[in-house]
Amino acid sequence: MAAVGAAPSTVNPGLLGLGELQLRLPATKIQWLALAAGVGFGLVGAELAWHHPLSGPLALTAWGAIVLLAALFWIKTPVLVLAPLPLVGLAPWTGWISFEEMDLLVTACGCGGYLAYALQLNSRDRAPAWRHGLVYSPVVIVLMMALALSAAWSIRRGFADAGGFAFGWFHGYHEAMNSVRNAKAIFLVLALLPLWTAAATARPRGFSRGLLLGLVLALAGGSAAALWERLAYTGLLDFSTDYRTTALFWEMHVGGAALDGFLVLTLPFALLALLRTRSPWRFAIGLVIALLAAYACLTTFSRGVYLALPLALIPMVMLADAQRRRAAASGPESSQIDSTLGAVDEPLPRLAKVGALAMAGAFALAAALIFGSGGYRGLLALFFVMVILLTMPASLWLPTLSQRLTALIMGGVLALLLGGASWALSMAVPKAAYVLNVVALLCCAALRWRDQPGQARPLYVLLVATAWFWLLATMVIVADYWSGTAGRWTALAAGLALAGVWAAMLVEPRLWPLQGKDSRGAAGWRKRALLVAGLLMVMSIVAALGGGGYLRDRVATWKEDGQTRLTHWRESLHLLHGGRQWLLGKGAGRFVSSNFYEGPVSSQVGDYRLRHDPTESYLALAAGKHLLGNGEQFRVSQRISAPAPGPVTITLVHRTASDANLVMQVCEKNLIYPDNCNGTEPTLKPLRTELPAKGGADAATPAALAGMGEWQTSQFKLGPVPALGGDWWAPRFVTFSMSLNTRAARVDIARIAMQDAQGRQLLVNGDFNREMARWFFSSDRYHLPWHIKNVALHALFEQGLVGLALLGGAYMLALVRLSFGRGRDHPLAPAIVAALIGFAAVGAFDSLLDVPRVGFVFFTLLLLGLGLRALPGEGVARVA
Repeated sequence: MAAVGAAPSTVNPGLLGLGELQLRLPATKIQWLALAAGVGFGLVGAELAWHHPLSGPLALTAWGAIVLLAALFWIKTPVLVLAPLPLVGLAPWTGWISFEEMDLLVTACGCGGYLAYALQLNSRDRAPAWRHGLVYSPVVIVLMMALALSAAWSIRRGFADAGGFAFGWFHGYHEAMNSVRNAKAIFLVLALLPLWTAAATARPRGFSRGLLLGLVLALAGGSAAALWERLAYTGLLDFSTDYRTTALFWEMHVGGAALDGFLVLTLPFALLALLRTRSPWRFAIGLVIALLAAYACLTTFSRGVYLALPLALIPMVMLADAQRRRAAASGPESSQIDSTLGAVDEPLPRLAKVGALAMAGAFALAAALIFGSGGYRGLLALFFVMVILLTMPASLWLPTLSQRLTALIMGGVLALLLGGASWALSMAVPKAAYVLNVVALLCCAALRWRDQPGQARPLYVLLVATAWFWLLATMVIVADYWSGTAGRWTALAAGLALAGVWAAMLVEPRLWPLQGKDSRGAAGWRKRALLVAGLLMVMSIVAALGGGGYLRDRVATWKEDGQTRLTHWRESLHLLHGGRQWLLGKGAGRFVSSNFYEGPVSSQVGDYRLRHDPTESYLALAAGKHLLGNGEQFRVSQRISAPAPGPVTITLVHRTASDANLVMQVCEKNLIYPDNCNGTEPTLKPLRTELPAKGGADAATPAALAGMGEWQTSQFKLGPVPALGGDWWAPRFVTFSMSLNTRAARVDIARIAMQDAQGRQLLVNGDFNREMARWFFSSDRYHLPWHIKNVALHALFEQGLVGLALLGGAYMLALVRLSFGRGRDHPLAPAIVAALIGFAAVGAFDSLLDVPRVGFVFFTLLLLGLGLRALPGEGVARVA
C-alpha cells in the first residue's frame, strides 16, 4: 500500500538529479532570513580563509569550492561537514588553536546551503507537515535556547576571568580566545540546525542517509589515519610499544581522548549500516571500514573505549532488534517498510540465540588458549576452522537424528585416527604440521563444494564431520609444533570446546544460528560475512591482549590510575570559589589557567607568550615548576621538511635571566611520541649578571620585571642527521622542537634559523613577525594539568550547576525519546543512542568537550536526537 500523501514527482530531475537549477528572489520571511544567514556565513568564512596561516588565497579557493558544493547538495550538507572532519586538523602546520579548518567547513556549508535555500537554486518539493523529519517541540526549543545562553554566558565569564576580551589569531590556552574555542561547538551546530531542519523537511530520507554517510565516511577517514600512524611509527602488529594512537587529532598534543571520543561517536553508525545494507559491494566497503575502526579502537589502548563499546553496542543491537520486530509485525504491506531495501529479516529464535552465544563463547575461549600456545600461526588455523564451521551446508540436518548421531560418532573416531597419524608425521618431518593443516582445510572446502542442497545423504554428513574434526586436530598440532609440550594441553582444551559446541548443534538443529530462509543460499552471505568479521575482531583483541605487554600493564594499573583521577577531580573542584562560580561556572576555557595559578605546584606547567619590544617581536618560553623529564617538558615545535642527511646548523638570538638548558631536537614525530631524534642541549647564560625574579619568571611576566639579560646570538650544531621522513608508503612527519630542561626557567627567543647540510632554510616565521603562525606546542607525557578529565565536571567547571543540569537534561531527554518515545523508530535512533552512551562512558574519564571537533559531532547527534522522528514510508527497519 502506498504511503498516504505520496504522489509521483513531476519535478524536472535536472543536472545530476539536483532538480531544476534556477535563481529566484526570496519570497518568504524565512527565505529572507536564510539569505541573511548565508551572507553572514560568507563574510565570516571568507575572512577566516583569507587569514589562513598556510595560504590565504588557496584556503579561500578551497572554501569557495565547498560553498558551491553545499549550494548544489544542500540536502546533504552533513556529508560535506562531517566526512572530512577527522582529516582537516592542520594546527601542527598552521599554529591555529582558536580557529581551525572545521570553522571553514561549517561556514562554507552554511553559506552555500542557506543561499541555495533562499534563492531556490534547485527546486525541491516541500513535504506536508506530517512528513517533516525533524520537528522540535516548544519545550525542546526552550531547552536548546537555554543551552545556548548558558554557553554564551560561560564565554562572557571566561573573557572576564582572562582579564577582558582581546582578539588574537594565535591565542593559547591561557588567553581570552580559548573561551571561544572551548564553547564554539554548540553554536556551530545551532547555526546549521535551521538548514538541516529545512533539508529534513524537503527530503527526510535523503537527509537521514546523508547524515549516516557523513558519519561513516568520517569514521573511515579517522580509522585510515590511525592505520597510517601505526604503519609508519610502530608497525601494525606491535602491541608492546608505549604508543597510543592519536591519528590526526592535534587536540591530543597535551593528552586527552579526542580520538577515543570520535571513535565511539561514529562507530555505531558504521555497524548499523553494515547490519542493514543489502548491497554486496556496500557491505564489503562497510566491512572494511568496520574492521579498520576496530583496529583503531584497539590501538588507542584506552580502557574507556574498551568499556564504552559493549555498553553502547549492546543497547544498539537491542533497539535495532526491537525496530525489526515492530517492522516485521506490521506486515509487508505496511507503509513503515522500505521495499527498496528488501524484506526485513526474521527475528532469530531463542534457541538459535543460545547457540550463537555458545559458539561465540567457545571461539573466544579457544582464541585465548590457542594464541597463548600457538601464537599467530595457531590463531590463523583457528580462524579457518571457524570459517569452515560457519559455511556448513543446511543439508547436514536433513538426515534423521540417529543418522546424524552415528555420523558424528564415527567421524570423531576417524578424525582421531587421522589426527594421531598427523601428529606422528609432524614430529618426524619439519613443517609437516602446517602442510597437514592446509590439506585438511582443502578437504573441507572440497566437501563444501560437493554439497547437494535438499538431499539427505548420511555418508556426506560422515565425511564432513570427519574432515572438520581432522581440521580441528591439525589446529592443535600446529600449536603443539609451534610451542612444544607447554601449549599442547591448552590447545587441546580449545579444540574440545569447539568440538562440543559443533556436536551439540548437529544433534539439535534449533541451536544452529544460521537457520531459516534468510541464512540459506545467496541470502545467507550477509550473516556469514558478519560472523567472519566478528571472528577477526575477537582475534584482534586476543592478539592485542596476548601479544603485547603495554595493554596488560594499562589494565593492571587501573586502580592506581583511578585513585589519581579522584585526587585530580577533588583538586579541580577546589578551584571553584563561592556560590556564584558553583552555580554559573568559572567560564569557558579557563581550567588550564586556573589550575596553573591556583592549583598545586605540579600543575604549573610550561607556557609561552608572544611579546613585543619597540623594535621586534619575540617568543617568551617558560619551563614548568614540576619535576621535568624528557616527556614532561613543554615544547614549542614546527613541522619541517626532512633535512638533507648531515649536520644541521641552528642560529639563535636569545636572552635569559639565569642559566637555562635549552633542548633543541629534530625528530620523526606525529604528535607526542618522538622517534629518531637528533638534538643538542646547550646551557644558555645571561649576557649580564642580574638576579632573576624570585621563584622564576613565567611567560606572562614582562621582561623588565623578570631581570632578563641582553640579547645575544649563538650558533649550535645538530647531527649528523640521518635520512628522515620514513618510507614513501608510510611517511613520517619531521618536527623541530625546543623546550627548557631547567625548572622555572625562562628564555626569550627573538629569531631562530635552521639550515641543513645543503644550506636550505628549514624554519618558517623564525622571527615571529607573523605571530605564532606555523608554530605549535605540546606536552608529550605530562597531561593531567591540561584537562579536568571528566565531561560532567568539565561542564560544571565552565557553566556551573545550571549548565550541567541543562546539558544532562538534554542528554537524558534525547536518550529517552530515541529509545521509547516518538523517535524510537527513526532508522538512525539505535546508532544515536549508542553514540551518546559511548560518549558518556569515555567522558567519565576525560573531558572531550574541550575538543571542538568531537564536541561538534556530539552536539550534532544530541540536538538532532531531540527532534528526529520516524515517518511513514521512511523505512523503519533500514536506511543504508
